[in-house]
Amino acid sequence: MAKVLVAVKNNKLAQTIMGACQDRGQEPERIPSPELGTSWSDLPLEAIVIFNLDDLVTKSEKKILAFIESLPKELRLLGLGSSFELRAVTAFFRAGLSDFLSIPPDPLELSQALDNILALASPQSTQPKTLDSPETKKTGSKSSFGHSIIGQSRELMKVFRLIEKVAVSDATVMIQGESGTGKELIARAIHQASSRRDKPLIPVNCGAIPEELLEAEFFGHEKGAFTGAIRERIGRFEMADGGTIFLDEIGDMSPKLQVKLLRVLQEREFERVGGQKIIEVDIRVITATNLDLLKAVSDGRFREDLFYRLNVIPLLIPPLRERSEDIPLLIDYFLARLRETRASQVVGIEPNTLKILMAHQWPGNIRELENLLERMVILAEGNILTEEDLPPRLLEKARSQKLVPKLATFLEPAAESDATSEPDLEPESDQESSEEEPRLDFSFLADKPDLSDLDWTNLAPELKEIIEPLVAFPDRPVDLPTLLAKYEDVLIGSALELSGGVKNEAARRLSINRTTLIEKLRKLGRQT
Repeated sequence: MAKVLVAVKNNKLAQTIMGACQDRGQEPERIPSPELGTSWSDLPLEAIVIFNLDDLVTKSEKKILAFIESLPKELRLLGLGSSFELRAVTAFFRAGLSDFLSIPPDPLELSQALDNILALASPQSTQPKTLDSPETKKTGSKSSFGHSIIGQSRELMKVFRLIEKVAVSDATVMIQGESGTGKELIARAIHQASSRRDKPLIPVNCGAIPEELLEAEFFGHEKGAFTGAIRERIGRFEMADGGTIFLDEIGDMSPKLQVKLLRVLQEREFERVGGQKIIEVDIRVITATNLDLLKAVSDGRFREDLFYRLNVIPLLIPPLRERSEDIPLLIDYFLARLRETRASQVVGIEPNTLKILMAHQWPGNIRELENLLERMVILAEGNILTEEDLPPRLLEKARSQKLVPKLATFLEPAAESDATSEPDLEPESDQESSEEEPRLDFSFLADKPDLSDLDWTNLAPELKEIIEPLVAFPDRPVDLPTLLAKYEDVLIGSALELSGGVKNEAARRLSINRTTLIEKLRKLGRQT
């Protein structure tokens, strides 16, 4: 296992990074922060070094580049900084950085960066892990690409298998899916599983940049190319040389720029805006869209030849509503993240509330689920999310779909009444009422199991106490809360025993999520 060294002067930042490393089973060691003129040649070979470029106490990009280039090539370097332009960061990558994060680091980006650099430093990093590796089984997530692609549904397994197949080639991939399904995470997974993993992945959101600026963003510009171009600037395609460029929202690109992009894809060369020099690049192109591009082609809004050039390998990401079995895993993941970033005390979700979330259609997909959980955690009164923490609109919808029981729904109307109508809760006078009063339905007792022949001699006392009321109600009063707690304890113990102590599997057998199981174990006084 590669040694993780944290060279960060700021104590709070260093503790955040070291804590994230410890969460990944690492034992990070803190070392003095870097200084210009010093040498790190005595560090362990192939160590992972996480350091703050701001600690170098210089604004000179040349000096920083010289420092990075002076470091042993065997080191894996994760740099941090607070005020560097994209051009400078690209130069740092070329000088030897494996990854870079802005300060303060976003928790998710820090998590992904650590996963990536640990995977690169692993002796097996030249081959992607299999989907059924012990590492993935342990977490319950079948993703083995060092990214937060959470899930184990059949639909997501198909995506993972396709990622493994396409990663070994340089073929252009078009990722299609609704907004919020995680298309950029899939693009990053493909890049990290490819032979280009040591080179940068450069994302461009084609829908977020104005049309008049997008060409310069793509290809860069020469000094004086247009008003405001006071210096030369390299573009995203040039930054991605040797690596991968990810073009998000490709369907929003103007027809004029589509022509220029087609030429770059065909020739792998371009000219900067205002320049004449031909620049050649070695890049892999991954695109993403939430639009129906075939319809855009038929409507004349997207070039047909460009579509077929981009759509070499189509990869469709299923919406969250089509993989609802992944929702409990996603909830566990987001709640854990919120405990880290917001010091939240919420550790789980009540089963019926989980049922409501799994039945929701999620038009905003994973992004909507993440935002909803953050809202619920902020407003939650306890450490378990309940129906009361749901937004009123969602709760009312669940009630209309009878996902949440209402008062007196256990009452069965008389045979003459409409079984689909809700019973009237207001009492009626004798003169007004001509219908038979609702009555409790005990027909379920007819299906009570016959346990009269059960051999009680070898039955454990706690099981006998639970089963006895099912045979014949005892003469003594029954302590129902205690009885139910014991029944729950027995079921949890049996599930854990059958699962070999693996909490994920035990939770699955009990139809609850893992955090809910852990909370129940704490309440029952079991060791977790």
